[in-house]
Amino acid sequence: MFDIMRTAMRIIVVLLALCLTAAAESESPYRQTQNVIYGETDGVGLLMDVFAPTRPDGPGHGLGLICVTSGAWKSDRAMMEAHQRIGIIDVPCGHGFTVFAVRPGCLSGFTAVQMLAHVKTGIRYVKAHASEYGIDPDRLGLTGASAGGHLALLAGMCVEPPDPDAEEPLDKLGTGVKAVGVFCPATDFLDWNGKKYGLDLMEWRLVFRDGATGTTEAQKEEAAKAVSPFYQVKAGLPPFLLVHGDADTVIPVQQSIKLAKALRDAGNSAELIVKQGADHSWPTMREEFEKMTAWFDGKL
Repeated sequence: MFDIMRTAMRIIVVLLALCLTAAAESESPYRQTQNVIYGETDGVGLLMDVFAPTRPDGPGHGLGLICVTSGAWKSDRAMMEAHQRIGIIDVPCGHGFTVFAVRPGCLSGFTAVQMLAHVKTGIRYVKAHASEYGIDPDRLGLTGASAGGHLALLAGMCVEPPDPDAEEPLDKLGTGVKAVGVFCPATDFLDWNGKKYGLDLMEWRLVFRDGATGTTEAQKEEAAKAVSPFYQVKAGLPPFLLVHGDADTVIPVQQSIKLAKALRDAGNSAELIVKQGADHSWPTMREEFEKMTAWFDGKL
């Protein structure tokens, strides 16, 4: 009798666990596929996670959003999980977007120029596999926060056109996107709220692989300018949305204000949301993610 009861209890526990798992999955706005290899560099795979919406009939159905997953130019599993916690992924998935969380590499191994190249490879990969994910390759958005926002801006501005004669299949595709929306990005390393060389370019490894030892001042300025979105502004760019806290102690709000003005002066569409009293992140960021998702829905 006791053996039967123990068996019955085990069955009940297993069924309860299955029910709880099913309930958790039904509540999640996405189905996550980890560590999709989207490219290779120096024999090392470049990874992204793909978040497919559990509501395929949502308003953003068929739309893709590439999220450059990076903080302080560090991109690893912990950073991916941090992005999930703040809502930058589940909010758009909840509205029917498929989110491609591209990890472009870390400052310990790559410069900003190399990370930018990885982001472009990620864009090409998503376009090449668009039919598999049920999205339109011509209706892609690009987003990111902090360092991810900086790299997303560069990718949205430094577009490479399709090359039908390229040897690599992915290189036959262009890197252009339909809209770019970012949070608290670095935009001008030569004017950091009046100071030259903002963040000291993370000990200069952001622009020089082994640091700035032995480089001239002219070389430093040229390298800093090359990775500053402000100096990449020109006419004919996609629409931009920038969100920034006016009390940001890491990246000053001046960075977004200055870029938004430059984009508009060049004839582009640029919207700016300044969050009053907010630092580099804030407790109610989900509200701004909702606004940005609605903005992407309208632009894509």
